[in-house]
Amino acid sequence: MSYDVPENSVDDGEPYFLYLFNNGVTKHRFTSDPEPIFADPEETGTLQKWYKSSISHTEIEQTGNIERNSIDLTFPLSNAYARSLQKPGSEVVTFTMWRGHHTDPDGELEVYYKGRVVDVADEKLNIKVTVELASTSMRRTGCSAVYMRPCRHALYFPGCYLNVDDWKVPATVSATTGGLLLTVAEAAAETDQWYKAGLVIYDGLYGWVGDHVGDQLTLIGNGIAGLAEEVAANGSASVFIAPGCDLSAGPNGCEKFDNNLEFGGFEFMSDDNPWSQSIV
Repeated sequence: MSYDVPENSVDDGEPYFLYLFNNGVTKHRFTSDPEPIFADPEETGTLQKWYKSSISHTEIEQTGNIERNSIDLTFPLSNAYARSLQKPGSEVVTFTMWRGHHTDPDGELEVYYKGRVVDVADEKLNIKVTVELASTSMRRTGCSAVYMRPCRHALYFPGCYLNVDDWKVPATVSATTGGLLLTVAEAAAETDQWYKAGLVIYDGLYGWVGDHVGDQLTLIGNGIAGLAEEVAANGSASVFIAPGCDLSAGPNGCEKFDNNLEFGGFEFMSDDNPWSQSIV
């Protein structure tokens, strides 16, 4: 006898469910049966104990509506694991449910539902855990490209594909004013504004350059923590400086780095807004 025989029979069917929650570190196993069950649906080679719990789930249906491809699991309020799911966590908790029949001597189990935990809520004397199909996450709207003339990628960061280690040069800060204006002799070796929108790297910390004239580099924001103190204490500080990009495809942008293939802007976008209407 196999799983299909009792599954297709009203008289012989005696279903039970196994529920597995896995956060990538710890696995929690439950069963809807009134007694613990020893089974190995994960095919680990060792029978695992599935603990009895007053757990139930809503009806499972397959629809084209992404909002209806989820099920609700109901735990008693006393269930310690369900209460632990209410605590904020960064890990994804996957969920797998198997269905079997007590009348099947072979003990075959079929995967009945597979998804991930997306919400946990109190319901008076119960805790409701909402699970949705893992595939639904692939059908949600993702991050689309920002439609803009300048490049949408941050220099030296993902999307730009330039490695800062290939472009940075060693330099020395000999003086600081207000923690933002730096005197860097090596910067004078390049034309003005070469390092504008570039980086000053000190002790692994990044500072963005807002202006570059001669040997003067002006940082933006709050500067770089500890740099001014190092210069004041020792008279100078060793740093790295990396050239900047004006986010264009021209000589001060991608062309400067021979990186035009990664330009993320839309230089020829229209000035007309397709979402607005004007009366002519």
